[in-house]
Amino acid sequence: MLSPDEQSLLAIDFCGMSFASPLVLLSGCVGFGEEYTRVRGFSNRDVGAVCLKGTTLEPRLGNRPHRVCETPMGMLNAIGLQNPGTGVVINEILPGLDFSETRFIANLSGSTIEEYREVARQFDDSPIDAMEINISCPNVKEGGVVFGNDPEMSARVVAACREVTDKPLITKLSPNQTDIAANARRCIEAGTDAFAVINTLMGMAVDIESR
Repeated sequence: MLSPDEQSLLAIDFCGMSFASPLVLLSGCVGFGEEYTRVRGFSNRDVGAVCLKGTTLEPRLGNRPHRVCETPMGMLNAIGLQNPGTGVVINEILPGLDFSETRFIANLSGSTIEEYREVARQFDDSPIDAMEINISCPNVKEGGVVFGNDPEMSARVVAACREVTDKPLITKLSPNQTDIAANARRCIEAGTDAFAVINTLMGMAVDIESR
């Protein structure tokens, strides 16, 4: 726990929001913001914001095991966006969070532009402070291409979310594209306020001994 004087030295302004610290707990690391509150000595007051786990319109069970693979070069994971859906998050999880402690940022995921728009609309009518758009999801209506790997498709997602909310939008850029700067420019034009750089790098591990 930081002293009040120490905390004041870390305070910043981000997208019109006051953050007690520039440190943000990233999406996927702390579930929906309540896990670390059970750890002795930790307080959400010590971080500037908590970014909630990726949330889709409907519940998702995620991928079948195994979801994590250890390799000599690091860890691979394929969680599959497991989450209970916006209804549960907004009506059951958010009421249990202490919004006086820190800022809470929703993480939006979807398989269509319409789904992104609806998830953003529902979170707009909630106490959430800002929204992070996970554009590294496949577009099921247009051949399964990842939204975030195409600048125009990325911009369409951002624009759809901007239509239904005035809250700060943070677009999480995909690293798996040929020109991330061009993508960023289109997202700015579409209405994003900031970027999270970067989302997951693609990886693969092949066990040559087992087959």
